[in-house]
Amino acid sequence: MKKILIHHGWTNVRPVGHWARIAAKELRDLGHQVWYPQFPDPDTPSTDKWQELLRQESAMMDEVEGGEKIAICHSLGTTNWLIAAMNGLFEKPFDRVLLIAPPDPLVLAQSDGIEESPLDLDSSSLAEAAHRFAKKLVVIASDDDQWLPRGVGIYAPALKVEPLIFPGAGHFSLDQGWGRWSGLKSWVESANPQDLMRH
Repeated sequence: MKKILIHHGWTNVRPVGHWARIAAKELRDLGHQVWYPQFPDPDTPSTDKWQELLRQESAMMDEVEGGEKIAICHSLGTTNWLIAAMNGLFEKPFDRVLLIAPPDPLVLAQSDGIEESPLDLDSSSLAEAAHRFAKKLVVIASDDDQWLPRGVGIYAPALKVEPLIFPGAGHFSLDQGWGRWSGLKSWVESANPQDLMRH
């Protein structure tokens, strides 16, 4: 049994057919415990509210004995997880953290409805905080993501990881054809990042 948190992104109301919702069901069917909360006001998210919910969810995961602790974060959810790590909000680290399509903070700052992100990719303490709360950290993004005009490479020095590039995946959104993602379920089971390259 694994303990898995799925953290959605901006405007996401956990729609039927989205890969995250499908993964939540499939992973529960395999006997894992899955936390897939609806974060408040997804169209106009508040950093403070999202941080508090993430802190609480992580704490509840820690209350369950045993099991690998995993976070799967998409889009603005990746930003929220990284901010929480910087703020030291987690009581215990995650065994594995997957950051899917992390957006460029400069693009977030120009988007209506999103508070200016306090995430600073130039901070020397970002990588240290991320690896303190993620024993294994994986970043995956596409080569044609509208939220990453500078490319996911901006996260490589910031997090001291080499991101995986999934060609043509856009922002891993439902309207871009991202329904069931077989590689995600496989990665949860195997911990092999290369499994994520299967749609």
